[in-house]
Amino acid sequence: MIALPAEERWVCTVRHFATALLVRWGVAPEDQDSVLLIVGELAGNAALHGRADMTVSLTFEGRTVCVEVADSGASACSPDPRCADPCDERGRGVGIIELLADWTETLAERDRRWDRAGLRVTTAPAESSQALCSPQQGSGQSGQHARP
Repeated sequence: MIALPAEERWVCTVRHFATALLVRWGVAPEDQDSVLLIVGELAGNAALHGRADMTVSLTFEGRTVCVEVADSGASACSPDPRCADPCDERGRGVGIIELLADWTETLAERDRRWDRAGLRVTTAPAESSQALCSPQQGSGQSGQHARP
């Protein structure tokens, strides 16, 4: 886990942190790319739309890497990827995450938001397992997406 100010300048640090874990866990390079894209998009969204701090954690269980990004609050106006104009420079990150991840989940409370995504990966050694990673139900508002 890494905790940083929710600012765009720290997103690169988050990606380096995630890269080190994925290499340590022996995740295949092509899967590392997908996980790192998810990490970057979630951390970038927290930096752009959250407030104060963000906490990023990655866990590995079996063949699944779980990414969780929490921030101290999301803005009332979050980007809607379905409304992005073809010429817009932003607004597609959530859609990209949903395409890459096997499942996604968002939990929101009054002043805190958690975004989670899970992705099955290859060539990950079983002995490196960390905390269990699966969608959870929690108090507050929840939105989930799962790939068939």
